[in-house]
Amino acid sequence: MKRIITALVALVCTTCAFAQFPGGQMPEFKPEDMAARQADRIKETCKIDDEQYKKVLDIFLKEAKEQQEMMKKMQAGEQPNFDPESFQKRREAQTKALKEILNEEQFAKYEKEQQEMRERMMQGGGFGGFGGPQQ
Repeated sequence: MKRIITALVALVCTTCAFAQFPGGQMPEFKPEDMAARQADRIKETCKIDDEQYKKVLDIFLKEAKEQQEMMKKMQAGEQPNFDPESFQKRREAQTKALKEILNEEQFAKYEKEQQEMRERMMQGGGFGGFGGPQQ
């Protein structure tokens, strides 16, 4: 239940943040950039090699492209079909795929960072994502 609430909070906050841009226009969303930032954070925090990096990047790119489609629908005025269970299943599949790529120590670091991010979000902290606040 906590994960579903966290997912809903993240979606609402993302939507609200983009609504604050001039003219209500969201900036250009590039899935490649978003996926690269996430993969870079894991590379730094979990000390992954280049082969692991490529696999992690592919996982994040797939998710970023799905998010881009949802954002396009929102820009077109469509109400996004947000199903918390579907969102949760996507997150679980992503976590499972990462677990297959990372070794035990790396995955433990990843899980720790994810937990810290969830705690920051629940406390109203920054939305820096994996690896801490952006600077």
